[in-house]
Amino acid sequence: MRYWDTSALLKLFTTENDSTLFLAQVVRSSTPLATSELARMEMWTALRRKESEGLLGPGDAKTSFAKFDLGAVQGCWRFVILTDAVRAEFERVVEQCGSHTPPVFIRTLEALHIASARAAGETAIVATDKRLREAAALLGFQLFPAPTP
Repeated sequence: MRYWDTSALLKLFTTENDSTLFLAQVVRSSTPLATSELARMEMWTALRRKESEGLLGPGDAKTSFAKFDLGAVQGCWRFVILTDAVRAEFERVVEQCGSHTPPVFIRTLEALHIASARAAGETAIVATDKRLREAAALLGFQLFPAPTP
């Protein structure tokens, strides 16, 4: 199973240039996708921003968000809860990134997503966020989409 960052999940609910690539990954998956409980809040923020920018029609953010919630209810994905184990992993992720030479600068939510993936026992991360991908690669995760040489 792969851990999905919000940057990738968003592509399942909005039309972007590479949305079909990510939709195909969902179709191929035989198990629920894993993501942090943070993804729900990030998803709402991203959808509302797209609607405010005119990239989604009026009311589309609310409709897409309802579909996202329905997917969780239907078991398409599962939320990794922010437990003590995730918080401990978070500290390790930040320490490893900051101690690397050169340091890999990571933001709080990116570190929480990677910590959630680690705590859930995931070995691969689906994401488009550049900083998250850089940190995840440093920490030994497989990446989708695969990095280009």
